[in-house]
Amino acid sequence: MEPVSVQRKGKKREKYTCSHEPLEFPSCRVCGKKSTGIHFGVYSCEACKTFFRRSFLRSTPYKCDKGGDCLINAEKQNGSRPCPACRLVKCLDLGMSKDGVKQGRYTMTQRTSVILEVQKLRDQTSNRLATDPENTHPGIQGDRQINDGCELDCNIFHQDSQDDGTLSETSGGSCAIHSSSSSANSPHIQDKEIVELAQEVGRTSIIIGEESTKESGVPCLDKSEDILQRIMTGYGYLEHFTKSMTDEEIQDILDKEWMKHTDKTKLFGKLEYLPTDQYNDIYEKTQLDVDGRKKLLSEAKYEFMKMANDYVKFCKNIPFFSGLSLEDQKALLKCSHFEFFTILQHKGMNTEKEMCISYTGKVLPLSETCPYTSKETLLSWAEFSEDVSKLQLSPEEFALMLGICVTFRDRCQLDHPDDVENIQKQLLETLEFTLSKSHYENKGRRLAKLLDLFVRLRVIGDEYLELYKVICQDPIMRENLPEFLIYL
Repeated sequence: MEPVSVQRKGKKREKYTCSHEPLEFPSCRVCGKKSTGIHFGVYSCEACKTFFRRSFLRSTPYKCDKGGDCLINAEKQNGSRPCPACRLVKCLDLGMSKDGVKQGRYTMTQRTSVILEVQKLRDQTSNRLATDPENTHPGIQGDRQINDGCELDCNIFHQDSQDDGTLSETSGGSCAIHSSSSSANSPHIQDKEIVELAQEVGRTSIIIGEESTKESGVPCLDKSEDILQRIMTGYGYLEHFTKSMTDEEIQDILDKEWMKHTDKTKLFGKLEYLPTDQYNDIYEKTQLDVDGRKKLLSEAKYEFMKMANDYVKFCKNIPFFSGLSLEDQKALLKCSHFEFFTILQHKGMNTEKEMCISYTGKVLPLSETCPYTSKETLLSWAEFSEDVSKLQLSPEEFALMLGICVTFRDRCQLDHPDDVENIQKQLLETLEFTLSKSHYENKGRRLAKLLDLFVRLRVIGDEYLELYKVICQDPIMRENLPEFLIYL
């Protein structure tokens, strides 16, 4: 039987054309370009959507070469390629995640919300331009950020001074940097309307089918991978000398320097520091640096500036840390610095030979490390460091442990302790998630050992803070190493 051909009757159907204006979306939250809708949970353009999708395929984290605070704004970059590390950080801060992918069409409610938001932003922009025809306002800073310049990084720790380059709160409730020496370079945020507009943009962001914030005000990333990727970006900014060295390489360095120290001791005897009161009395009368502590302190300037700089950069990459109030950021940085660096530099301590390696690679016997701390106290800290070394922390465990030690809500007075606790909770959940992959069979035991470190560290940390306050009163310290005082 032959198939029967059927001829179509009538005219060819005309191509459908939309009779109404296409839906206009708010601009890309990441770079400011025209967005094409919600991608990975956030309004974004095609370029940022593609960039975020490609980031999942990378095996190594991005690293910023300019301090970790690059501007991500297509209009102000003049066609230059944005820093991928800072671009990814901004994506994650805004809430982009794999689980943000949504299927289906916009509902009428969602469509209406988009139209209203775009219209509202247009009206606010028109009003702002009308009141400021020269458009000379500084750029918006959604979160209070800690600057990356070495001098400004250290100023994050100072709270009261208004004329020495420190961060402070302006009367309008916005953050500004005051400097008597370089006021032209200080990014003052003065226009209250601009700040309110930035806050409004954050509040009206529509993330379909999911909550944008928790009750405490700290958003939750959808996946532990997102938090881990962010914290590993921060870990990349830490440049302690022993970071990429094996235990054998570290031991070889300590052995060689120990031999040199032993030979020097045979020739000159033990070179121990004088008691502080005795040294100060001699120095006041003779102006002689009899035990070399002034030289030690002066040479440590770069060391402490480098440590503080890297410390701040890491903390900026703890998810949602920069969203805390400036006062809470400063309080956490100050009260946690000892625990942070004790964990960070654990590989450089050796109790057998009583030697240590500093952050920048200077090797010293423990007896010559600090003229204000007894050898017994230093040895107790070194013993703890060796116990940390025995656990053979992976880079992921290492980074998460550092983040957790900075976010204890009971270490200091905080304006919003619940927000800090929520950040730490997410870091702990991410640590548990990481252990479930690397130590599946004994995950619980491994987690218990890691958490036990924080209990022990709290004891020696409290001892250190009392000692630190005493050390900071010494006039020789204040004169020769004022950088040491930034944690007061």
